Amino acid sequence: MYIEDDLLSDDVTAVLKGLDDLDKSLRKKDDRSNLLDILIALSGSSEPEVVRKVTWCAGKMGQNKVNDSRIVKLLTGLSGSDDEQVRENIAWGIGETAGTVVLSETSVDVISMLLDDTDRDVKGMAAWAAGRFRHKCGYMTDDIKNKLEHLLDDPSEYVRKAAKFALD
Repeated sequence: MYIEDDLLSDDVTAVLKGLDDLDKSLRKKDDRSNLLDILIALSGSSEPEVVRKVTWCAGKMGQNKVNDSRIVKLLTGLSGSDDEQVRENIAWGIGETAGTVVLSETSVDVISMLLDDTDRDVKGMAAWAAGRFRHKCGYMTDDIKNKLEHLLDDPSEYVRKAAKFALD
């Protein structure tokens, strides 16, 4: 079967296999932007692992410099997720789009929101993403700067280092 067939399957196991195969393809830097509409549809799945893999694949597309604002729309649309891994993937994916798609107010708002997250990995990744926007786009809001300065005193070394990267 082809990746697209698995992704369009009604069987969750097949969908997960398709997402794993898509991830492998994206890691080889294959252009799989033709599957973005399917990822958008799958982002509404009730299966947590599907949504985790969708956000990861969308982030990989951003990392691979797919210049499509639908990636950011997909990621920002899931920013209220209760799943820490999904929120971390969102922060990473938004950071990976820095410099490739039009900077959206929504993506900046999501990064700002995720800087307040209670999960260390989400907060650290959001700080890294803020740094990517600063370094790639030359853009940082005063609100994000203030939050990053506060994170320099975070108990987590990971979060402190990410905040320092963003501010340097």
